[in-house]
Amino acid sequence: MKAFSTDMRAIRLAYWSEYSVLFYAALCLLLLGSAGSQLTWVPLVSLIAYGWLIYLAEEYFSHVTFFHGVMPQGKITYRFLYRLHHGHHDKPRRLDLLFTPMWYTFPALLLNAVCFALVTHDIARSLALTAGLILGYLMFEWWHLIVHSPVEPGPILRYVRNQHMGHHYWNEKRWYTISPPAVIFDVIFGTSGHVQQSPRSSNPTTAGLDQEDERLLAAREYYRSNSDWTEDESSIWKQTENEGLQER
Repeated sequence: MKAFSTDMRAIRLAYWSEYSVLFYAALCLLLLGSAGSQLTWVPLVSLIAYGWLIYLAEEYFSHVTFFHGVMPQGKITYRFLYRLHHGHHDKPRRLDLLFTPMWYTFPALLLNAVCFALVTHDIARSLALTAGLILGYLMFEWWHLIVHSPVEPGPILRYVRNQHMGHHYWNEKRWYTISPPAVIFDVIFGTSGHVQQSPRSSNPTTAGLDQEDERLLAAREYYRSNSDWTEDESSIWKQTENEGLQER
């Protein structure tokens, strides 16, 4: 991997340039304002925390069940899975394939909100739980961007990055989580471990598909022009002029 001089300003710009991040951040503030007008601080903060904890569990199980679950047989149906997650395995430096699409996240959010309402029988509490869930998602997307970005993260995210690179390049059936607290789910369900000492899968960079699979080739072609720089990388990976840059 090359060393880049990109700083955190570029990473923040990339994050806040993603329309889904802006939408969910605005929605979260709206929900917090509505819930906060009806709840005192202690139950409000507690419910936000509960919503975040629920997100952490869903981060693991959705990755296992939907992102690496049943492989569609048709080219068109596989195209949706490619955009949902497999494209990120195939082109991990493409920002247009890194953020989870709203056609997946928004229905999932609505389903959670309905479940919260059925369980709590209280609008304000449901809104607070939903806000906590959205906060969890926004933190996930930020941490995921940092893990894949050219910047050097702190010690906790360096550990997460090492595990996540194992998910991308060693075995796509392990190390499913990004949010640091969610790593416990990998431990509990036996999908963690030292990368180099774990079994290696045959095609982790394509999430299990053969490199010449027609579904994969068709999906690549369909999304080829969506990048803002090259077919394999987004512009955030452009190496700036710096004579001291070396391979790392």
